[in-house]
Amino acid sequence: MSKNNLPVRLEVVDALRGFALMALFLIHMVEYFELYWYQPEPGMVHDVVFFLFGGKAYAIFALLFGVSFFIQMENQSKKGSDFRARFTWRLILLFIIGYLHSLLYSGDILQVLAVSGLLLLLVYQQSNKVILILILIFLLQLPLIIQLVLTLIDSSMINNQPRHWSLMPESFEIYANGNFKQLLATNMLDGQFGKWVFFIESGRIYTVLGLFLLGLFVAKLHFFSKITQHKKQISIGLVIAILSALLWYFCSSLEQLFSLTGMSLWLFNTIVTSYLNLSLTFSGILLFCLLYQMPIFTRFLNLLAPCGRMSLTLYVGQSLIGVPLFYSFAVGGFQSFGQVNSLLLGCILWSVQMFFAHIWLRHYKYGPLEWCWRSLTYGKKVENSLAIVMVKI
Repeated sequence: MSKNNLPVRLEVVDALRGFALMALFLIHMVEYFELYWYQPEPGMVHDVVFFLFGGKAYAIFALLFGVSFFIQMENQSKKGSDFRARFTWRLILLFIIGYLHSLLYSGDILQVLAVSGLLLLLVYQQSNKVILILILIFLLQLPLIIQLVLTLIDSSMINNQPRHWSLMPESFEIYANGNFKQLLATNMLDGQFGKWVFFIESGRIYTVLGLFLLGLFVAKLHFFSKITQHKKQISIGLVIAILSALLWYFCSSLEQLFSLTGMSLWLFNTIVTSYLNLSLTFSGILLFCLLYQMPIFTRFLNLLAPCGRMSLTLYVGQSLIGVPLFYSFAVGGFQSFGQVNSLLLGCILWSVQMFFAHIWLRHYKYGPLEWCWRSLTYGKKVENSLAIVMVKI
């Protein structure tokens, strides 16, 4: 235990979570909190930001969710407590928070994390072999591969289109031109349905599930607490991940070789893109772990740690700022800000969030939403003031 009665935290995990939160926010800013897709503006800024962070930021969150799950379960187990029932309640609370958040921003990922987290409870006590098999099934996108094979066998399926192609534009129209009441009405149901269909059809739900389990697996191996002992293995893994990314980037141009069209083409590109993003995600995580061990970078990367500790508060707070900035019921900036200005504004706002997180955690143990979530989880008011804790000591 630390001097303020907090469990010793893995600061590298907090810093990596803070990095993922920053990446996700910059994507959302360049994406106009989804309204980019209402009137796409292809360009260098969009391409660079999405290449660096698109499909990777949420993946890091998913991996770290599995890591945090294992740490919580192990900590409670050492106290002689079975935490499964309380963790289930914790996931229910996260789903409720996510739903309320999604009334403003339908792209909320908290609900997806909450529902997917139930899988961790089911496999927590399974052997590593079982967990590895499940990881491969999900990360290899086996359901999408089966669907691809079916479209190749049954030619009548070629002309099918992903359902979310018709669902999402209806919501975007409201975000771009509707008032606040219409926004809430849309996101109560239609926006939710469109998001879930997208996550399933695009395979992102399988990526989340696979990374949840991978996070659980690497936490069992105490990977993040032993990164200094495995610098060579991390370096080799980084090289393999980069080579894998290059391979999948090359494969993305092979669609013409197979003469794929329609739904088959879309599924092929979706699967290959998923593999490419995974390879780049692993490359980013391993590179982060290597840099974190270098004194010249450690202090700099640790600036992100307070944001990682307050990720729930900051994630929801980002929508409270970003959605009014871009949606028509308020500023409507999606029409005039542009990609460059949105990225620059995103960098400024992220700096403000970092400053807020550092100041807040000088006085409190948890962020506001983290404190609420924890208090509701245990059914009692959790002490949050560092000053009071120090007086007790």
